[in-house]
Amino acid sequence: MTRFWKAGLLAAGLLMPGAALAQVDYPVDTVRVFVPASPGGGTDAGARLFAEFFQKHSDASLAIVNQPAGGGVVAAQTVAEGPSDGSVLFFFHAALHTANLFGQSPFSWESFTPLATTSEINEVYAVREDAPFDTVDELIAYAKEHPGELNIGSQLGGTTQVKGEALNQATGGNMRIVDAGTESDRITALLGSQVDVISMSVANAKQYAEDGQMIVLALMNETPDPAAPEFPTTVSQGIDFSLPLVMTVYGPGEVDQAAVDAFDQIVAEIKADPEFAEALAKQSQAPALRGPEAAAGFLAGEHETIAGLLGK
Repeated sequence: MTRFWKAGLLAAGLLMPGAALAQVDYPVDTVRVFVPASPGGGTDAGARLFAEFFQKHSDASLAIVNQPAGGGVVAAQTVAEGPSDGSVLFFFHAALHTANLFGQSPFSWESFTPLATTSEINEVYAVREDAPFDTVDELIAYAKEHPGELNIGSQLGGTTQVKGEALNQATGGNMRIVDAGTESDRITALLGSQVDVISMSVANAKQYAEDGQMIVLALMNETPDPAAPEFPTTVSQGIDFSLPLVMTVYGPGEVDQAAVDAFDQIVAEIKADPEFAEALAKQSQAPALRGPEAAAGFLAGEHETIAGLLGK
């Protein structure tokens, strides 16, 4: 049975292999990528796009398995207990760190073998258009002059709480971090004057800024976002904080060296493919490609930053 025919028999969610374009020999024919998110969101979209280009530059077929139950714990456990041959992978982002640090998951990034980072989604700090400040410096000064008056809307227990903590620390702890739910909930809370500052995606921020309903204070990165170069970065405004949502591919705690080596080669091929960046741009994501060794170093630093902000 040919690999193409076998691919056609796989379960729903399988992406068609790019056999004609295969360049790197991967040690297994088919791979399941467990994504702790429902179909349609940014994490799922990032996983599917990476799978498409992984197949383009290898001889393997990838199936995306959405497993959002347990806030990512179920998918993490599936992969953590999976085979070491590279046939089972985990695709997630910094929420893996926060879930572990908040005691919501027993799995940390060190429970797995980092194989790659793939893309990143930038977020911004935004305020209402009628706020008495329109720069980070003005917000910090206002917060210090009015301690306890301003609220940062976050989703407690998640990555947005970390981003709220970073901004609050810049004000000397003079703001309050409150639970305002998901991004759509936070937008509603901000526009309804229930909170004063929120973090939100670049794509949504552009829309509300262009409509004149919000002011973007800062992009939470050290480099501008190609989709919104007009948004000033946190680092350019003196806040030493960069935390884009970086999509990461993990294997189980032990992965065969053949799979690790193949991943390194495939990531290099994708990095050299200009179509990957073009496809990501359509999803409001940017390339953040790192092979196994560089990904491990990045994750160690990311975890340290988040743990420090949370006082863990």
